[in-house]
Amino acid sequence: MALPKQKIAVRPESEPKLSTLVRKLLREGDAEGVLPTPLDRLFDVAKVKNIAELPDEEAFLKTLSTKFRGLFISAKQKLRGVADIRERASYVPPDPNNIGRERFAKGHELGHNVIPWHNIDPAYLDDDESLGPSAKGIFEHEANFFSSDVIFQGSGFRTLARDFAPNFDAVFKLAFDHGASRQATAWRFVEEQDEAIALLQYYRSKAVDDEGHQVLAIWRSVGSPEFNRRFPNIDVPSALRTGHPWVAARDLNRICDGNENLLSDGQNLSFEWHSWWNGRALCVLIRRKPMLHLVGKLLR
Repeated sequence: MALPKQKIAVRPESEPKLSTLVRKLLREGDAEGVLPTPLDRLFDVAKVKNIAELPDEEAFLKTLSTKFRGLFISAKQKLRGVADIRERASYVPPDPNNIGRERFAKGHELGHNVIPWHNIDPAYLDDDESLGPSAKGIFEHEANFFSSDVIFQGSGFRTLARDFAPNFDAVFKLAFDHGASRQATAWRFVEEQDEAIALLQYYRSKAVDDEGHQVLAIWRSVGSPEFNRRFPNIDVPSALRTGHPWVAARDLNRICDGNENLLSDGQNLSFEWHSWWNGRALCVLIRRKPMLHLVGKLLR
């Protein structure tokens, strides 16, 4: 089936304003070109307290509205971050098993504190849903983009990303350099490409295939501008079962690649693919190779 429009991620409409905020913050923190981005330095410049532990819970709860107080109490165990706007403070619990994930949460909470129009609420309590690409609500979407722009240093990442061949080895190298999670880096990597490439992400569903494995269902996907322009109606698998070539990355526990024919506007087109299983999600890069033979003819 064709990829549903609502599953294709887009950047917030406020992207230009957010990117301007990020550039200003990086410049004032003397952090432009410094990798990984020194987040603590940006917190200092923005005068936002980056507290390692929650303050006295009773005192903290008093700063929250009745609505957020109830949410905090009920969701405390799954929270990944808190932004206390009144106190210009944020709290992100340590995540020693995934530093990139922790850094993204810090950037997200910093965004809530720094983005001027987010100060209408006294606090933001963030979990996996609000920190994910499918975040509900404009403010969560904006805070996610802000964090990504801070970590990858805005347009500076574009030149770096385009210097690499589009594969997961490149993604892993860039993730290490930027102190980011590999999955988040793959997302940004695709967004900044000038050729037709997309990232498909599959997560376990409740259905079970004939081999006893959970069927992988498509979640969120992102395409480069060129990919979105050329293949707006591409037909990609909505569910993957054991035996599908892409799923070999899960079963063999290594990066796999190959070529796959996919339908786009009635045409059967060949795409190069690379798949990688991170233990939670199957990430698949699909790329329509440039027609190099045409370039050769033009050069002769």
